[in-house]
Amino acid sequence: MRRSKAQRGVALITVMLVVALATTAAVNMAGRQQLDIRRTENVLYQGQALMYLLGVESWARQFLSDDRRKNKIDHLGEDWAVRLPPLPIEGGQLMGFIDDLQGRFNLHNLVAKDKLGQVSRQRFTRLLQRLELNPQLVNLIQDWQDSDVEPRFPEGAEEDYYLGQTPAYRTPDRPMASASELRLLKDLTTKDYEKLLPYVIALPEPTPINVNTASAELLASLADDLPLKEIEALLEKRKDNPWESVEDFLAEPVFAGREIPVEGLSVASDYFLIDATVNLGQLEQHLRSIVVRQDDGRNSVYLRSEGEI
Repeated sequence: MRRSKAQRGVALITVMLVVALATTAAVNMAGRQQLDIRRTENVLYQGQALMYLLGVESWARQFLSDDRRKNKIDHLGEDWAVRLPPLPIEGGQLMGFIDDLQGRFNLHNLVAKDKLGQVSRQRFTRLLQRLELNPQLVNLIQDWQDSDVEPRFPEGAEEDYYLGQTPAYRTPDRPMASASELRLLKDLTTKDYEKLLPYVIALPEPTPINVNTASAELLASLADDLPLKEIEALLEKRKDNPWESVEDFLAEPVFAGREIPVEGLSVASDYFLIDATVNLGQLEQHLRSIVVRQDDGRNSVYLRSEGEI
């Protein structure tokens, strides 16, 4: 009888163990099934989201083409500059806006030749001082982009410095492809990078600053000791009265008695950012496209990115 009770006890433990193993296996199978379902759902959403994002890009490009055919200046009072509210779509929402990239300082201009390069370096130095950043950053950016191996004085840095870092890397010796390359420069902190980023862009060729879309800080860099408050007041005036020419802009009283070169200034733009975001279910996807526009309104996509540009 004792042996029979012991056998029944072992059998009960065995049954409980089998049930536990079966339950664990079932839970794991159900978990994997849910994961597979979620993966499939995400793949479907990603494909659908990309189509939405490319649709926004196509719409914005057509908008920019029509705008160039209608007028020859670009300003923040135009329809393309209006940020629309989120658009509801099946299963989520769609957002997007257009930004004039020539309202920022083009880092390519720092290595431009002739007077444009000289004037651009002076303006960028003033911008750095306005933002309370090291003005010698202009030398670091030039060393990063130029083709020689001699560091500028003072505080420049060429390949010898960067090869001594961990990990080691080289200077590209070409114009920056993205403003995010600033992160790699000598002694530039994350805080400094984030402070500078809203005011700069890296475009494939030297470009003028559009005075109709540039920030107060950037316009204040056009000459020494320009009062920021007066420039901000000028921007308020600009909302309803954009300048038709650079000469009209420089005729403003705040610039009286100051010699401001016309090089690198404009009232129109060729480079724009199309920034689109879509939310579908649990998925959020971004697409940032840099578009270059021709005089006849035709345009092409120079760069697409899901991250920084």
